[in-house]
Amino acid sequence: MVTILGVYLPNNDMIDLKIPYFMPMVHGRFSHRFTEFRKSPELEFIADGEIAPLWLRAGAQFQFKPLPFLTLAAGSDIGTSWGLNLGFLDLDFIGRYDGEKNEYEYFTPFTHWTYDFWANAAVNFDIGSLFTKGKQHFIVGASYKAIYKGMTGISNGEIWLDKGIGENANGLSYSATANMNYIVPNKYFNSVGFSATASGYYSESFFDEKYRISDPTFVDLTFTLNASASIGPRNRFLLMLPVSGKRNFCDEKDLRPITEPDGRKWQWDGIILTFTHIF
Repeated sequence: MVTILGVYLPNNDMIDLKIPYFMPMVHGRFSHRFTEFRKSPELEFIADGEIAPLWLRAGAQFQFKPLPFLTLAAGSDIGTSWGLNLGFLDLDFIGRYDGEKNEYEYFTPFTHWTYDFWANAAVNFDIGSLFTKGKQHFIVGASYKAIYKGMTGISNGEIWLDKGIGENANGLSYSATANMNYIVPNKYFNSVGFSATASGYYSESFFDEKYRISDPTFVDLTFTLNASASIGPRNRFLLMLPVSGKRNFCDEKDLRPITEPDGRKWQWDGIILTFTHIF
């Protein structure tokens, strides 16, 4: 599949980069389900990857459905990022935080790789069909994902930047999501829904002591409205409107890893619109 991504950002607080307010990107993603590896009809091995203008990724996972409403999965991913300098546009997507200079030291492309190992459990129920005899579908679900993520060539406790997102460290983190989606009985307009996500690190011990003042285990919250549409079976559109609640810093964002936060700040993260074509 190929995905064209358009992002409108009313502010840059969600990332550590100076990027334009509207950023179009093209992603190529591939995946394959190896049914010949199945031990039962509920077990699958899936390999996938992603190629984007400023990063690439490859991954593999096992997925198991012991019950129709329960999915268990585990897998691993590896990837890297790089920068882009066009004069008017200067993007650095991977690096290490230098506490003495209060800035990120950017890496030469393909010299450092990020990796993760993860496990996920998800439940989904179609409560709408229970009351409408299958005529209306209202999907509610929840998932919990534990992830160990790291970067090669980085000592434990150091802070690193990848895909333009900073304040990462080698360690165990989590992401918990609840969602509700109404399946629209329309040929083109497919669904409308809402999701809420909480994420963060399990322990501040994954960060050097000098960075713990920034409260690295703070729970980030994101609430997202979404709607999807399609033109035929191979062309899909997805619109997302996220609002996030993150640590509030009074100083410049480059000083965040060594700055004490002041409560939570809510912000509208922007508009995300994707078009995906499936070959």
